[in-house]
Amino acid sequence: MNNETQMMDDIVAEARADWIDMGHAIGIVSLDEGGDDDLALLRRAAGLVTQLVREGRLIPGDIGTEPGAFIPWPSSREDSARYLEEYVDQVVGGAKPFEPWQPCMFAAG
Repeated sequence: MNNETQMMDDIVAEARADWIDMGHAIGIVSLDEGGDDDLALLRRAAGLVTQLVREGRLIPGDIGTEPGAFIPWPSSREDSARYLEEYVDQVVGGAKPFEPWQPCMFAAG
């Protein structure tokens, strides 16, 4: 198993335990690869997360109003992954701040 596969498995394992945000994926990449450049870690983590979304192993969505409610995005896997890529590009480019729980939460697929 290669390093990237292991990180992706670790991200999914975290999402199985509880919903995660992009910050969890960043933490896994940071622990595995090191580094302290937040934007570089975000870009690396986003690449793994979008691949997991495309594969259906992570489901992007929002927290519902009822306890324990998770509302998956209605978009296709590919559209969701593209939106996430665009969001990260905007954050890395300085057009948007990086905030917890944004642009969504993720559940295991």
